[in-house]
Amino acid sequence: MAKEKGSFLRINKKLIAVVAALGLLMGGTSALSASAAEKKPAKKTTTKKPAAKPSVAASPAAPVKTAQQIAMEKEIAALKASGKPFQYWVGLIFSDIANSAATGQILAWGKSRGIKVEPVLVNQNNLAANVTAAVAAGTMPDALDISDTLMLQLGSKNLLNVQALSNELARVYGGWNQAAANFDKADYAGKGLGVPYGISGNLINRRLDLLKEAGAKTTAPKTWEELMDSATKTMKVGGAGFALGNVGDAESVFRAQFVGYGGRYADDAGKKCTIDSKATRDFLGFVKKWYDKGAYSPSAVTTDGGWDNNLYLGGKTVFIANPGSVYTTMVNGSAAWPKNPTLAKNTGFSALPGGPVTRVAPSNGWLRAVSATTKYPELAQDLIRYLMKPENIDVYYEWAIYGPALKGYNKFEYWDENVDPVHGGLFDLATAGTSSSFPDVNNAAYAQFGTEFQLSKMVQRHLLDGDSADKTIAEAQAACQKIYDANNK
Repeated sequence: MAKEKGSFLRINKKLIAVVAALGLLMGGTSALSASAAEKKPAKKTTTKKPAAKPSVAASPAAPVKTAQQIAMEKEIAALKASGKPFQYWVGLIFSDIANSAATGQILAWGKSRGIKVEPVLVNQNNLAANVTAAVAAGTMPDALDISDTLMLQLGSKNLLNVQALSNELARVYGGWNQAAANFDKADYAGKGLGVPYGISGNLINRRLDLLKEAGAKTTAPKTWEELMDSATKTMKVGGAGFALGNVGDAESVFRAQFVGYGGRYADDAGKKCTIDSKATRDFLGFVKKWYDKGAYSPSAVTTDGGWDNNLYLGGKTVFIANPGSVYTTMVNGSAAWPKNPTLAKNTGFSALPGGPVTRVAPSNGWLRAVSATTKYPELAQDLIRYLMKPENIDVYYEWAIYGPALKGYNKFEYWDENVDPVHGGLFDLATAGTSSSFPDVNNAAYAQFGTEFQLSKMVQRHLLDGDSADKTIAEAQAACQKIYDANNK
């Protein structure tokens, strides 16, 4: 700016010099000889005007506010007038540091906007029930963390479309990684209803020391049969720390096994259910075989999402499927568990095993969404934009259990498996993992079948209630078709 002002003054000095020179030239002309004056008509005398003062540089004009800024200012004023806070539901994960980072960033954003904010931690395993209750009561938060399956269920009736924000973030931060890009495809039913911020997926955690002591293989199991065999050889009861109750951990493991045996929920059109099949019977036969051999813990019928984590940290199982929170706890400790570097050293990590038909590495997405009932949509999107800044997401990712959503986040050093084996595995899931719905169509019906734990319930009827495979499969087929018909009207 100083240079520009100097240039302006130099220009005006030149202008003054030119004016002076012209004045002298004009004076010389008026002193010409009479003969010369006779040749030209005399000029009219005019009153000499005072010399113009050099112009002063004008102050720069105030920047024009965008429609978005104006709308947000109005929302801030309205929120302050209401006396209520802006509320955001944070998906509670098994990392105290990550949870604190998320709430701290939301509070910092609120302070920067001069508004009251209320970050509420909601256990991810209870989120569907809490959201269902909030929708019915009309008490949804302004914005929230949400799973891809729950987002599909809520749909555009309950969530605002934030595709423009999603496009903006992808443009600024290099585009979406492969797993996150699944939520931005043109044919995805939930496109635009949320902004992906984390890619999650299970890795098998195994106790290398216990396997070695039992004379079992310490290498990564390639099949589910091999894993279950090692589990029962190493620990008489409960070697496979997989849940059997109505909880997301059970549903996701059963889903991977089910697909590994060739199962799928519905046809390629995503309308006709295909539960009643030989593949489903093969899957149930596999689970029943190892249940009878004692692979599962007596406490496996649970709805506690942290049950398997605590089982492994307490040395009471050999294998679990976990996205990384257990390793984070081993290395850093938590409110409930001290650091355990010895256990971390004796833990091996690998992708999920396969079945006789296929092997999948399913990845799930967690997204940030805006409630359709919020009075502050611009503020909600501004908060999401703030949380997605690399300097903020970096702090969160380091302690959380997610792989990177955007390519601009791929530079963080902890994605190197030599620095952090779990983050390295999550990075692979984010950049090369398959969709959690594969080979099924990822629609609202698929999501509802999973959030209602229909696969787990089918297994429970067979293992715990003693129903025949044919009976429990027939019931699952009927329940599945009812769900798909309701969502395909």
